[in-house]
Amino acid sequence: MTALLTAVLAAGVLAGCSEKTGGNAGTGAPTSGEQTSSAPTSTGSSSGLSIAKFADKPCDILTAAQVATLGTVAAGKSGTNILGAECEWKGQDVIKNSTYSVTVTEDKDVEEMVANVKSNPIFQDKQSNGVRLVTNDGSDGTLHCSTIIGVSKTDSVTVYVAIAADERPAKPACPESEKVAAMVIENLRG
Repeated sequence: MTALLTAVLAAGVLAGCSEKTGGNAGTGAPTSGEQTSSAPTSTGSSSGLSIAKFADKPCDILTAAQVATLGTVAAGKSGTNILGAECEWKGQDVIKNSTYSVTVTEDKDVEEMVANVKSNPIFQDKQSNGVRLVTNDGSDGTLHCSTIIGVSKTDSVTVYVAIAADERPAKPACPESEKVAAMVIENLRG
């Protein structure tokens, strides 16, 4: 039952953005540090990432300076969801300011999480600097997007963005999700 609930939540919550054929959704080919594939690109973590210090403090996964780059958001609010410890930075105004969340997941099969979103209309599985990124969305990637950061076979961090109406022209959802994922990766290496 837990696996089914995880699958259902993952399919809904892990909405993200990218094209099944690889590349960045709505943009050109991947940049030089990236590989794209529809097959899994990592079986574990050799990247040196660790979620250990963030598993109980998900709001610490981004620095204050990094949060400031997100725009006008409220202070991070921690909680939990079926995938693990979560921090959400809500936009101050739902029309003008986007909302961001990060979920730190321990001891859940990353391949299973990826399998739950693989059939999404928007799906991209790639490596960037030795780290597996799975960007996906259950619709067209216009309103929201998720990026799963593969830390190990059983540990991950999921970045979710919900782009406010006024910010959609300047902040495409999937590139925004991947931008925040890059900040998270920087801190996971630290």
